[in-house]
Formats: sequence, C-alpha cells, structure tokens
Amino acid sequence: MEYIQGFEAHLRSKDRSENTVSCYTRDVLQFIAWYRGKTEYGLDKWIELDGVEYKKYLQSTNQAILTINRKIASINVFAQWMHQQGYIKEEIHIEAVRNKVVRQYKGLAEKDLWKLRNEIHRMGNRMHICMIELLLGTGIRVSELVGIQLKDIEISERKGLLKVFGKGNAFRTIPLNKDVRKAITRYLEVRPQVDSEHLFIGQRGALERNAINLILSKYGDRVNVKVTP
Repeated sequence: MEYIQGFEAHLRSKDRSENTVSCYTRDVLQFIAWYRGKTEYGLDKWIELDGVEYKKYLQSTNQAILTINRKIASINVFAQWMHQQGYIKEEIHIEAVRNKVVRQYKGLAEKDLWKLRNEIHRMGNRMHICMIELLLGTGIRVSELVGIQLKDIEISERKGLLKVFGKGNAFRTIPLNKDVRKAITRYLEVRPQVDSEHLFIGQRGALERNAINLILSKYGDRVNVKVTP
C-alpha cells in the first residue's frame, strides 16, 4: 500500500523506533480499514469530519481513553504527513478525548446526520459547509439563517457571537462553537465581494429560503437521506 510504505519510510527517517513505527502503522491501518468500510471515496478525499466520526466510533468500543488517544495521535501524525505530501488538501487534526459526552441533535437520525454533514464537507463548497455548521451549531431557523448580515457576527480566536433577529421581532445573541467559527471564517475568505451586507451570497445576490432548501435537498439526494432545514 503506497501511503503506508511512504509513511513508514517517513517515520524511520525521523529515527523512530521499530516498535513506534509498528504501533503507528497498526493504528493507521485500522483507521483505513474503517474508512474504506464506510465510504467509497479514496483517502485523497479524507476530511476532518471522518476523523471526528472515527473518534466517536472508537469511544463506542469501550476502549480505554488512553488507548483511544494513542490511536488518535497516530492518525494525526499520518494526516500531517499526508498533507505535507499533497495527498490531502486540508490540514486534519483530531482532538483527543476529554470526556464521553456526545452531542445529540433533534430531527435526523444521528447516522443520517453524519452522512449528510460528511458529504457537504467532502464536496468542499465553503458556503454550504458554513450553512450546515450554522444550522447544527446554533439551532437557528432558516429564515434567520438567510437574514444573517456581516455586522451580526463577531469572531475572535477563542470565541464568537451571532446576533439573530428572529421570532417576535426580537434580537438574541448566540455563542458560536469552534466548528461554526471555523466554517464562517473559511467561507468569508471566498465570499464574493458584492454590495450586500448579507452573509450568504449566490450568483443572483443574497440567498433566500428556497435556495437553502434546494441546496440541502441536493446533498440529501446524494446520500439517500430525506432532509429539510
């Protein structure tokens, strides 16, 4: 396997012991087997959400946290090498396990939600990624999503806030988690420079509610999941 052979050679070039090389390789092979069992995409389409999902899978096996974190560390080293070699476009880093609290979303079954979210991230459209992360990470309505303006967003390195004009003509402030902050920041890097304060800009200007429905339905069809915002 080309990736594994290259990775092993990289580890040995760093004077890693044979035991360390063997351990890293075993952990990475386990991840690759899991990845190939869940998706038809090659490793060149590997995204960070795959790593998050794999961490969740490891937690479900009741392995010790120390063992899980060792495997995550191995995969992070492999991901760093894959990115440096140009095999994957984006840097991938999986956070170590701190606790076993898993967020639960209402609506879609969890496995369907993961399929949808993974597909959107894998296709790489930063506006679409920003949409799904805002919907999942804040719980706002679609009407509120399309109404977001640039001035409503405050983001710093460690925190973020979103001011939403919603039901009852009232404003409320919502904290933004790391995933949402990252998605917004990355989308703003490619957002069209137009004379509009709305966050989401399509080919014909600010997006409307029906456009969000169509975008999510398109991804839902790709993974055979019936989805609405």
